[in-house]
Amino acid sequence: MIKVQMIETRRFNERQVSIRASGHAGFDLPGKDIVCAAVSILLEHTTQNLTSCRVNDDGINYKADVLNIDEGDKRLLRALGNTLATIAHQYPDNLSFTTKG
Repeated sequence: MIKVQMIETRRFNERQVSIRASGHAGFDLPGKDIVCAAVSILLEHTTQNLTSCRVNDDGINYKADVLNIDEGDKRLLRALGNTLATIAHQYPDNLSFTTKG
């Protein structure tokens, strides 16, 4: 199962979001797993289009820290959260998505 968590914090009156993901969906074999592919592309697409984002992906754990969030970033993060929640609802044995903050 893939576990994704979006954690929102405030620091010095500035909103920050951390995205953490780990695991494998287990829907199919690696390279053929549609759930894993969907989550991977959503994370990559979102983090590559954010204004200021630091990503660390060691192949096992994915960590993204979003700083200096503007209105466009808010829309991207909201879309990411909505889409991950939809996938988690459709594939509850393969994706766990939680938010905090």
